[in-house]
Amino acid sequence: MTCAMTLSGKTLTGGDTDELQLVGVLPWRIGRDGERTVLLITSRRQGRWIMPRGVPVKGEPPFVAASRKAFEEAGIIGEISTVPVTTYQYIKVLDEGSQVACRVTVFSMNVRGTLTHWRQKEQRHRRWFSLEAAADKLDDIQLAEFVRTIDSEPGRLEQHNRSEGLRDHHMRGA
Repeated sequence: MTCAMTLSGKTLTGGDTDELQLVGVLPWRIGRDGERTVLLITSRRQGRWIMPRGVPVKGEPPFVAASRKAFEEAGIIGEISTVPVTTYQYIKVLDEGSQVACRVTVFSMNVRGTLTHWRQKEQRHRRWFSLEAAADKLDDIQLAEFVRTIDSEPGRLEQHNRSEGLRDHHMRGA
């Protein structure tokens, strides 16, 4: 079964499953105090705290799509994992009230820079949170549980297969 939904006049297809396949990024950094923090953004409609996520462009490597979403939605750049760190599912409520099941493949990003101006700045807020505070803010229970485990398994975010995301992808001529 193909899952499709319409957002801003575009029909998005989830492929051969009944779930829409999305990519997301969990942005993180280690502060001056040595504590790991994660960056969350607000959703555009309800102002809930979420991580950058969205539908990849056809043919775009998933980690590059995640890096693009982080740049567009949160105004951040950094080193992104090329291997997913987790997946989670949620139900998206569309503007007309219908619902679609979504599966999000999550990549970690070690944030190296934040922009002062970015594409969705006027539509979203962004804020750095401690791991526990971020987990408390997230409505996505599976993602919140993953965030709570990071302190006990920090290597999950610091995978060796890393890329500069969009920059590396474009420099290779892709």
